[in-house]
Amino acid sequence: MQSVALKREAKKAIDKLSDEKIKVAIDFIDYLKEKEEMEATLEILSSSELMAQLEEADKAIKKGKLDEFIPWDKVKRDV
Repeated sequence: MQSVALKREAKKAIDKLSDEKIKVAIDFIDYLKEKEEMEATLEILSSSELMAQLEEADKAIKKGKLDEFIPWDKVKRDV
């Protein structure tokens, strides 16, 4: 099922719940959101290549080598 259809189905189900059950559903959705964010964080932390790149960047910042970085305005435009 596509994302839009899934969201539509979830909204229909929520509309049928009592206020008390909606609060429980929101708590569960918040839990799922945090779990997904934690999984993404753990994925990043488990990447030795990415962690090495982050260490290099941290060292460059500490040495004041800011010219090695792409300005945020340029990155933002390219996204």
